[in-house]
Amino acid sequence: MRREDLIAFARRDWPAIEESKAAYWLERKRRLGRGEAFRAAEDLRRFAAAVRPGWPDDEARAEDLATHVAVGESLRLVDVDRPR
Repeated sequence: MRREDLIAFARRDWPAIEESKAAYWLERKRRLGRGEAFRAAEDLRRFAAAVRPGWPDDEARAEDLATHVAVGESLRLVDVDRPR
Protein backbone atom coordinates (compact mmCIF):
# COMPACT_ATOMS: atom_id res chain seq x y z
CA MET A 1 0.00 0.00 0.00
CA ARG A 2 1.25 3.43 -0.87
CA ARG A 3 1.56 6.28 1.61
CA GLU A 4 -0.78 8.46 -0.48
CA ASP A 5 -3.45 5.77 -0.36
CA LEU A 6 -3.33 5.64 3.43
CA ILE A 7 -3.54 9.41 3.68
CA ALA A 8 -6.49 9.54 1.27
CA PHE A 9 -8.24 6.82 3.27
CA ALA A 10 -7.69 8.67 6.56
CA ARG A 11 -9.00 11.92 5.04
CA ARG A 12 -12.25 10.46 3.76
CA ASP A 13 -15.45 12.23 4.75
CA TRP A 14 -16.30 9.70 7.46
CA PRO A 15 -19.49 11.45 8.68
CA ALA A 16 -20.85 11.46 5.09
CA ILE A 17 -19.97 7.78 4.71
CA GLU A 18 -21.72 6.94 7.98
CA GLU A 19 -24.79 8.93 6.92
CA SER A 20 -24.87 7.19 3.54
CA LYS A 21 -24.64 3.74 5.14
CA ALA A 22 -27.40 4.57 7.60
CA ALA A 23 -29.66 5.77 4.77
CA TYR A 24 -28.91 2.63 2.74
CA TRP A 25 -29.79 0.26 5.58
CA LEU A 26 -32.90 2.23 6.55
CA GLU A 27 -34.22 2.04 2.99
CA ARG A 28 -33.30 -1.64 2.71
CA LYS A 29 -35.15 -2.42 5.95
CA ARG A 30 -38.20 -0.50 4.75
CA ARG A 31 -38.18 -2.25 1.39
CA LEU A 32 -37.43 -5.80 2.49
CA GLY A 33 -38.98 -5.85 5.96
CA ARG A 34 -38.21 -7.92 9.02
CA GLY A 35 -37.77 -11.12 7.05
CA GLU A 36 -34.61 -9.72 5.48
CA ALA A 37 -33.19 -8.92 8.92
CA PHE A 38 -33.85 -12.48 10.05
CA ARG A 39 -32.29 -13.89 6.87
CA ALA A 40 -29.20 -11.74 7.37
CA ALA A 41 -28.93 -12.82 11.01
CA GLU A 42 -29.24 -16.46 10.00
CA ASP A 43 -26.54 -16.02 7.36
CA LEU A 44 -24.23 -14.54 10.00
CA ARG A 45 -25.04 -17.38 12.41
CA ARG A 46 -24.24 -19.99 9.76
CA PHE A 47 -20.98 -18.27 8.89
CA ALA A 48 -19.96 -18.12 12.55
CA ALA A 49 -20.82 -21.81 12.97
CA ALA A 50 -18.73 -22.66 9.90
CA VAL A 51 -15.63 -20.84 11.13
CA ARG A 52 -16.07 -21.81 14.79
CA PRO A 53 -17.75 -25.20 15.09
CA GLY A 54 -19.27 -25.70 18.51
CA TRP A 55 -19.99 -22.00 18.89
CA PRO A 56 -21.77 -20.80 20.85
CA ASP A 57 -20.87 -22.94 23.81
CA ASP A 58 -22.72 -22.88 27.13
CA GLU A 59 -20.49 -20.11 28.49
CA ALA A 60 -21.07 -17.87 25.46
CA ARG A 61 -24.82 -18.48 25.67
CA ALA A 62 -24.85 -17.59 29.38
CA GLU A 63 -22.90 -14.37 28.70
CA ASP A 64 -25.27 -13.47 25.87
CA LEU A 65 -28.32 -14.06 28.05
CA ALA A 66 -26.82 -11.95 30.85
CA THR A 67 -26.26 -9.11 28.40
CA HIS A 68 -29.84 -9.30 27.11
CA VAL A 69 -31.18 -9.29 30.68
CA ALA A 70 -29.06 -6.25 31.59
CA VAL A 71 -30.17 -4.34 28.47
CA GLY A 72 -33.80 -5.23 29.18
CA GLU A 73 -33.50 -4.00 32.76
CA SER A 74 -31.93 -0.74 31.57
CA LEU A 75 -34.64 -0.18 28.97
CA ARG A 76 -37.34 -0.68 31.58
CA LEU A 77 -35.84 2.25 33.53
CA VAL A 78 -36.27 4.65 30.61
CA ASP A 79 -39.09 7.15 31.06
CA VAL A 80 -40.69 7.09 27.61
CA ASP A 81 -43.30 9.71 28.58
CA ARG A 82 -40.74 12.34 29.52
CA PRO A 83 -40.55 15.17 26.91
CA ARG A 84 -37.22 15.51 25.20
